[in-house]
Amino acid sequence: MAQDMARWDASQGRTDVMTEAGFGPPVEVSKLAMYRKQLPVFLRKNKGLATDPEFWRLLPRLRAVRAQAQGHTEGQPLLWVGTHHKAMTTYFNAVLRFFAYATRLKFEKISLEQPAADTRLFLSNHSKMELPSLAPYRGIHLMRDPRDMIVSGYHYHKWTNETWVHRPDDQGRSYQQKMQAADTRTGLFMEIDHFIFFYREQLENWDMDNPDILEVPYEDLMGEGRDQLYHDIFAHFGVPEDQAEIGVELMRLFEAKRRTGRNKDAAQAKHQHIRSGRKEQWREELSPEHLDYIEVQLGPVLRKFDYDPH
Repeated sequence: MAQDMARWDASQGRTDVMTEAGFGPPVEVSKLAMYRKQLPVFLRKNKGLATDPEFWRLLPRLRAVRAQAQGHTEGQPLLWVGTHHKAMTTYFNAVLRFFAYATRLKFEKISLEQPAADTRLFLSNHSKMELPSLAPYRGIHLMRDPRDMIVSGYHYHKWTNETWVHRPDDQGRSYQQKMQAADTRTGLFMEIDHFIFFYREQLENWDMDNPDILEVPYEDLMGEGRDQLYHDIFAHFGVPEDQAEIGVELMRLFEAKRRTGRNKDAAQAKHQHIRSGRKEQWREELSPEHLDYIEVQLGPVLRKFDYDPH
């Protein structure tokens, strides 16, 4: 414990940080086993759609837009949405897949790799693309308060079936095993370190002035004025009016409360991918020592993206 205290002592100032995640051999999971794990999660996340009349009314409109769509045309920029872990990746994956069907654009979801050469619309769940090689493009960057991403990730990583959390370290222990064994204080510090290791340098170097990227705060997409943002996103993409309209309707349709058929503020729901959509939930879960450590290690990132350190 004394060693851990020193490791997270904010008075030491900014330090190099390592993650507790294992980098051992990838966990081999058959497609059948993965589908069996993912299907119940998918059904929980989307059960509201089956009883939503707007979903069924939208389907023929999707087909009508598709009938008029030309797909990719010469000179059309590559379109993408870049998110981060626990920052609406599942939401945009659903929206963009339906949008790609309506517009006849080849869609791809990527993690740390580059999109395929023939991909014309993609979702990056970490926003770690080599952007110069993708030009011309029109992109959306979705950013969430890092403290809320840390809290959400802490709860999620203790139960998720994602294979990387099961990769062993040199001692044969996975990140999930360590998280489940840790007390809350230590587990949150581990999650803070994982976020720092994975995102700090990227976010510090992110170009906020790129005119081809629309910066969209997660908190605004969860707020009362989100409908205007829906319009802004597809206006930035520069797609035809009928496609922009269908895109906006998809954004409305896949909102968490509507899609799941439950209250998005059900913060105590256990083993839910969409645990809570509330902003500033970090205030209830991070202690002063967690926040002091975050300020030292991530303070410039918070201020860069206009998050109040207090």
